[in-house]
Amino acid sequence: MQVTLSLIRKEALQITRDPSAIAIAFVLPMLLLFIFGYGISLDSGRIKVGVVTGGGGRETLSLFSAFERSRFFEARGGTDMRDFADDLASGRLKGIVVVPQDLAGSLLAGRQATVQMIADGTEINSATFLRNYALGALDGWAAQERLDRAAKGDSLIAVNPRYWYNEELSSRNFIIPGSLSIVMTLIGVLLTALVIAREWERGTMESLMSTPVTIREIIVAKLATYYALALISTFICLAVAVLWYRVPFRGGAFALWAVSSVFLASALGQGLLISTLARDQYLASQAALVSGFLPSFFLSGFIFEISSMPEPIQAVSRLVAARYFVGSLQTVFLTGDVWPLFLRSMAAMAAIALAFLLLISRKMVKRVA
Repeated sequence: MQVTLSLIRKEALQITRDPSAIAIAFVLPMLLLFIFGYGISLDSGRIKVGVVTGGGGRETLSLFSAFERSRFFEARGGTDMRDFADDLASGRLKGIVVVPQDLAGSLLAGRQATVQMIADGTEINSATFLRNYALGALDGWAAQERLDRAAKGDSLIAVNPRYWYNEELSSRNFIIPGSLSIVMTLIGVLLTALVIAREWERGTMESLMSTPVTIREIIVAKLATYYALALISTFICLAVAVLWYRVPFRGGAFALWAVSSVFLASALGQGLLISTLARDQYLASQAALVSGFLPSFFLSGFIFEISSMPEPIQAVSRLVAARYFVGSLQTVFLTGDVWPLFLRSMAAMAAIALAFLLLISRKMVKRVA
């Protein structure tokens, strides 16, 4: 234990004297959180649309007002669709909503009125948002019409939708927790791989292995030091997410620590294995980005839904520890402590970490021999 603690102290002193390690551990996470928090959003701002009213009566003007009052639309009225055709083609408008001229007559006769929505299909996300938000505005207007008619004695069935866990339907509330997995992957994999590969380049690793210390003591010292560094960075990111971005945190600090610790074991193990194999900072950095960052970004469910991926890709994603970590982070932030889910994810991440540690032990023994 005394030898291991001495090695941990040596690693800590080495980190404090290395500006690049401090930058990766503390500056890079803040930069990534800023990019993910403000640069990536699955929400849409106020969509510019044209509403063709055709000079209709009260019902038509009421429907136009529903779009005009909506926080999702910047609506402009017109009497003919040709008034908006050029603006739609040039991109100044994202869609056109055409209200039928016989809207009042259809409502009085009890017939279903059809409202046409024309969207710019060159921007798929905007077209999807237009459709969903327009349906919401139409549903809200129809509910108000039913209320007005119910006040006159007509029957009424009202629908009261509720959204659990993310009441505001804000994409930031699940992007920021997911981004913590990307940050911790970079810290665990990239930082460990680069720093230890630098030791191989300078020859300090061979000097360390020529001493009486064992391979196990070296591995434990390096993992413990970078684990503490990554954990400090994680809780700093947690404070930024909650205090700056106002992301709700409904779980407990213990649950976050437990899940993060198991994930860091796999990330640090992967970085240590890369540095053992590469021994060169350039190769180590490339291997860390390709095997660590890219799978965590694309195959973790952080941005792209895993269930929508082809089956072979879903099978590959099961080998990526970030897949289990992203879901756990989003749960502990938005839902709370759901330990059955955490335990399943921690078991999968622990198995991945164990595989990395076994490979490290065998590879380092071979290199020393």
